[in-house]
Amino acid sequence: MTKMVKKGVLVAILVIFVFLISGCQRADVDEPREYNYRTGTQGLELRFPTNMPTEIYENDRDVRFMVEVRNRGAFPQSDEVDEFRGKLWVGGYDERILRVYPRLGSSITQGINLDGYSLEGKSVYNRDGGYDPLEFQIDVGELPDGMPYYRPRLLMTASYFYKTIANPMICVDPEPRSTRVREKVCDIGDYGAVGRGGGSGRGGSVGAGVGSQGAPITVTRIEEDVTGSDILFKIYIQNQGNGLVILESDIDQDPNQGYDWRDLNLVRIDDIRVGNIPMTECRPARGRDVQLIDGKGYIFCRLDRTAAGGKAYVTPLNIQLSYGYTTSIEKDIEVFEEISFR
Repeated sequence: MTKMVKKGVLVAILVIFVFLISGCQRADVDEPREYNYRTGTQGLELRFPTNMPTEIYENDRDVRFMVEVRNRGAFPQSDEVDEFRGKLWVGGYDERILRVYPRLGSSITQGINLDGYSLEGKSVYNRDGGYDPLEFQIDVGELPDGMPYYRPRLLMTASYFYKTIANPMICVDPEPRSTRVREKVCDIGDYGAVGRGGGSGRGGSVGAGVGSQGAPITVTRIEEDVTGSDILFKIYIQNQGNGLVILESDIDQDPNQGYDWRDLNLVRIDDIRVGNIPMTECRPARGRDVQLIDGKGYIFCRLDRTAAGGKAYVTPLNIQLSYGYTTSIEKDIEVFEEISFR
């Protein structure tokens, strides 16, 4: 073989090698990545910026500050924006000394409407969730005679409608104790945030999806059993956010006036299905409320064994809950007496 031919063969091998390497690298780049946005235990989050003025003076005008509102949860998605509604309320100060009002929008006494489009939930396309900065203004009146300073605690409260959608993976086996010899893909049992797949489970692993679902009300555990005629489920839910569960109808009520204790901690059951099969019966029933006690509650459901089929398989247990929710932040400010020189 001549030197020219050897050189040509070597060049060809190098070209093929380069193409193979670049192809492998491209495959790595183009490989789709999983992203589960239904994680976490927060809904809306409020925050005062670090540069907020906290020392103001008697008769000051047009003192401006911001309140940042961010959606840390997964509701609403783009097709659910019209279902979202919420308001921001201000309290904690003497209205005869301070006047606090939004720079734009509605009156402070009726609450400031929150925009669902700006506060869309986390998604595959928006991993941080929506964000809406709201600007306020403070006008200071006169302090009572002989009072050198006034120290109110400014309280900001968001009250809003929210949903939890959980799809933990469960095992459906109508005959778990059968003596027939067969291959089974899964076993029924107790699905908790730890063990049997847990809340950190991926893909179709049994137990994946229990623990947090991108909302303050979470499905924390599921117990499953089978009787002669039914597959039974006990679903545990918990308020793992840092706020209060209220009625949806109380979103328009000023939280600074308080709520009736009988109207608190009620979570609506919108729907529960095994895959696409509706539960035969639930207690409380679908469309009714679960009462949380010490932030916790549970739902009993049964599915007729004949509806589940005769084989063992893994499928999501689709749980949809809705509720009103409030979360608050506070900031101490100081109003000093105006100093005059004569």
